[in-house]
Amino acid sequence: MTTYKGIKGFNIQTVSSDPPAPFIGQVWYNSTSNTVKYFTNVPSSWATGGNLGTGRYNLGGVGTQTAGLAFGGGPSVPNVGMLTEEYNGSAWTGGGNLTTSRESLAGAGTQTAGLAFGGRTAPPRQSLNATEEYNGSSWTNGGNLGTARYFLAGAGTQTAGLAFGGASPETSTKNATEEYGGTSWTAGGNLGTARSALAGAGTQTAGLAIGGSPGGSNETNASEEYNGTAWTGGGTMNTAIRYLAGCGLQTAALAFGGLGSGIPTQTEEYDGSSWTTGATLNIARLRLGGAGTQTAGLGFGGQAPPDKNATEEYTGGGPATFTVGSS
Repeated sequence: MTTYKGIKGFNIQTVSSDPPAPFIGQVWYNSTSNTVKYFTNVPSSWATGGNLGTGRYNLGGVGTQTAGLAFGGGPSVPNVGMLTEEYNGSAWTGGGNLTTSRESLAGAGTQTAGLAFGGRTAPPRQSLNATEEYNGSSWTNGGNLGTARYFLAGAGTQTAGLAFGGASPETSTKNATEEYGGTSWTAGGNLGTARSALAGAGTQTAGLAIGGSPGGSNETNASEEYNGTAWTGGGTMNTAIRYLAGCGLQTAALAFGGLGSGIPTQTEEYDGSSWTTGATLNIARLRLGGAGTQTAGLGFGGQAPPDKNATEEYTGGGPATFTVGSS
């Protein structure tokens, strides 16, 4: 009969409580809980969540994996650009409509204190500077952006928001950054590289600009970090990408989906200095919404017919303790 000692050369350690700092590969018997446990690295993964009630793309997204908010978006059919939906970790339900119908907008904040800004109207296209605030049930108008634009990115909270990049018209990319104080926008430091169709993460004083397009049908793999005053170059992504989604913090960000060489399923994680590859999306798509954190992300909607209503939940990888069984 094969035994653990026969394989490893020693018996499983018996302890009364789990080790406070186990090492990768460590196995122990917890005599208090009467269980055998081990500590190992777990790969990241995407799992299927509940579908959006209305499939759409170029939408805004904020919140967390268990309290997400999706708003606006296309295609340009009646009312789609005004729709709001709330996610509870398993299903989406309808929320209050936006005051201004739009797509290609950005957002910041939470499900009960959201911020929507910028975007464009249905054809004939018109860039928007409108800002709206969500209280968990309805939207009200806030202060207008100084620069009307769409395909921009956002970060931060409802009372400390950050807007950056974008285009207006689509062939003219923007490097402008604006900071929201809860009632009005003020100018911040310009991006080092003007770009649209980018993703954002972080806070007003620690923001992250991810990928995007510097113009035309090109994409970039550059990221930039904001300190509340100025942008500086960040780590280079493994894949140049535009029309992607992002979430998390400047030092723990997640970027996924988009358009590069085709429509990739790639996910990348940022640690504040470099990007590494995470689990792949189950559905390849671009122009999707994102929310959550690096270890608990949420991706929804997007342009990948017929799956524009699909939602996926991300679980970050890393060390974890598992129970083998009990006797």
